[in-house]
Amino acid sequence: MKTKKNLINRHKKNVNKTFKYTLLIIAAFVMLYPLLWIIGASFNDGPKSSFWIFPDQFTLEGWKGALKAPGWGSVEGYSLLRALWNTLQYVIPQTLFMTFSTLLTAFVMTRMHFKGKKLVFTIIITTLLMPNTIFRIPMFAFWTSDLMINVWDNELPFLPFLPLWAGGLFAVNSFSVFMFIQFFRSIPIDLDEAAYIDGASTFQVLWHVLIPVLKPIIMTVALLLFISSFNDYQGPLIYRGATSTYPLSLVLPTLGVDSINTYAHVYARSIFGVLLLIIVFFSAQKYFVGNDSDSAIKG
Repeated sequence: MKTKKNLINRHKKNVNKTFKYTLLIIAAFVMLYPLLWIIGASFNDGPKSSFWIFPDQFTLEGWKGALKAPGWGSVEGYSLLRALWNTLQYVIPQTLFMTFSTLLTAFVMTRMHFKGKKLVFTIIITTLLMPNTIFRIPMFAFWTSDLMINVWDNELPFLPFLPLWAGGLFAVNSFSVFMFIQFFRSIPIDLDEAAYIDGASTFQVLWHVLIPVLKPIIMTVALLLFISSFNDYQGPLIYRGATSTYPLSLVLPTLGVDSINTYAHVYARSIFGVLLLIIVFFSAQKYFVGNDSDSAIKG
């Protein structure tokens, strides 16, 4: 009797698992279908009119010229790898500096005591609710002033994109600060106190005690900043300098279908434009888990 009941329970579990994984596979396919369709279209000769993900007429012409950018900056054109490097010149410092500065700001707001703390938090929340567009004009006036334009208007690495990543040094992203603050509040203060009793300094508490626990939220904030900065179109459009400094967000929209570029070229370059984001996302997804603060305290 018990064996029969165990078999029934096992059968129910198998049915539930099969149903669950079937739904997950269907949902994953629906979400990935646009990307799969574009990949198939990049190998198709001519425009693709069907919903079938495989190419109707197979060709490698699109991928052979995928990295070329005819007419961008010169008659010969620049490689899209140059545009990718231009993009990374402001994406990397923006991600690194903004992640660290917002983490440090949230640490001070949650672990330190000072006068006006509530007022500072109110200002952070207020700037969080304000649209980013309203800061464009005063920041543009600042960066194009006679004093600042000589600093970044040159061809040295990273400096031509200074207006796009300098804000990362000053924790101007209120959303990232708020995310860190909420995560800090979920970590028991007992961890800090135990480290202070053992003689640790404030920086040692942050670096050796809290940051290992904060790894999931650090990776999440860094990824969100990376994606936001990588996809930014308005910023590079406002502060663009020489044509040779154009990032992917400005170069790709100019490479439409014409006498030189086919649909296969457009689709292949679109895949190239999102390829780095896909790689970064899947490389960092293992860190998207809850914090381990509870397991750090015994008893």
